[in-house]
Amino acid sequence: MEIAFTAFRELHEHRWGAYAYLHTGDADAAADITEAAFERLCAQWPHALRQPCADSYAWSLLKEHVAGWLARHRRGTALATAAFHRAAHAGGPERAQRFRLLESRIALYAAIARLPERQCDALVLHLVIGYSMGQVADLLGVDGAAVRSLVGHAKRKVSAALSALEVQHSGRGK
Repeated sequence: MEIAFTAFRELHEHRWGAYAYLHTGDADAAADITEAAFERLCAQWPHALRQPCADSYAWSLLKEHVAGWLARHRRGTALATAAFHRAAHAGGPERAQRFRLLESRIALYAAIARLPERQCDALVLHLVIGYSMGQVADLLGVDGAAVRSLVGHAKRKVSAALSALEVQHSGRGK
């Protein structure tokens, strides 16, 4: 195996697994999807390197594998379920505090899941998985300004959705 591919895999494997898990909600499926995507990428590595952006090409392979798994299992994204898992395992001294955290994270991830695909990917890759803006730009095959725009629009839409939900909930309490 080529050293460049090995380095690429080491750089992205954990985050690709996190992305697959966020969408499937299944750790075994995420591992299988990530492995299958890297196997396909390895077989196509010379072709990937000839693309205008190898990172973006590789990212598209992972996305195909995630989408294929979701379609085969007739499931939508599990972002809201991922929020439940993260909040349930978050530290916190009080049960009520943990449930408030859970409720807010579920609403947040549900709002993210409703974003247009590119905005959702940009926001998840940057804020949830931890890629830098430059790395997100490389993965999505766009420039940094486009990523900043995608993330900015996504944040505004999520904020508006959460504000509307808060207004809706406060109206019920009256």
